[in-house]
Parts: sequence; structure tokens; C-alpha cells
Amino acid sequence: MKKGIRDLFNEDEVIKNNLPKNHRQEFYNKLKASRKQNTARFEVNYLIKVAAIAILFLGLTFLILKPKEKASNQIADESKIVNQIDAIEKQYLANINKEWQNFIAIAMDENLVKRYKQKLDELSSDYQNISIQFKKDSNNITVIEALVENLQTRLQLLKDIQEHIKLINQKNEQYETITL
Repeated sequence: MKKGIRDLFNEDEVIKNNLPKNHRQEFYNKLKASRKQNTARFEVNYLIKVAAIAILFLGLTFLILKPKEKASNQIADESKIVNQIDAIEKQYLANINKEWQNFIAIAMDENLVKRYKQKLDELSSDYQNISIQFKKDSNNITVIEALVENLQTRLQLLKDIQEHIKLINQKNEQYETITL
């Protein structure tokens, strides 16, 4: 009962039979037919992937271009704000210059003029620092308020000085008339 594997193959009738002559051709045709189905699937999958990439590309392009439109609108709004700030600045600086000229015409004390010139220079340097911040972030309302407040402070300082000088001059005139 014990037989070796070699003996079993030698006795088997199926193996002894020869393969048909067209066996190779049939096998090759079946192999070829199975490959065509795989390549057709590959082409469909490939087309789906290409279509998905194209859709993603178009979607991302749309998303990227959309904020640029908003950015251009934002730049237009910022330029309007900057123009308004420039107009306010010019108006205040003209008034400050006018008041300074009036102050110099009224003031008779050189030390007083130097002291207030120094205060105005300090305010002016602060204004320059705030202007730099404004150029970096023109939408920051606190920076805009600081710009306007600085200009108002300078103008109010000059007006207060002039009022003070006028009062002093009036008192001096009264003393002069009394002494005469």
C-alpha cells in the first residue's frame, strides 16, 4: 500500500495523455482576453483620477482667486481710509502751523518758545512712530485714533499757549496803563 509519489505519477493515466495541439494558442488567447479587461478598468480608473484632479484644481483656483477679489476691495477701502486720514492730517498740520506762527508773533520770551518747540517736537516724533504703525496696519482703529489725538493735542497745546500769552499781555498792558 505504501507507494511513492513517483510511482503514483507513473501510473496515472491523465498525465500520460498529451495536451492538445492548440492548447498553447487557447491559453494565450485566454490570457490576452483577461488582460484587456484589466487595462479597460485601468483606463476608467485613470480617467476618474484625472477628472478628480481637474475638479480639485479648478476648485482651489476659484478659492484662491476669490480672496484676491476681496483683497482688492479691502485695498480700495484701505486707500479710502488712508486718503481720509491724509486729508485730516493736512488740515490739522495747517492749523498747527498757523497757530505756531501766531504764537511766535505773540511770544516775547525766547525760553518759552524753545520749551514749547521742544514739546511740539516730542509730539511730532511720537506722531511719526504712530504713522509707521498706521502704515503697517491701516485698519487698526486705535492707531487711527492715536494719530488724530496726537494732532489734536498739538493744536490744543498751541491754542492754550496763545490764550495764556494773551492773558499775560493784557495784564502787562493794564500794569503799564496804571503805572503811567
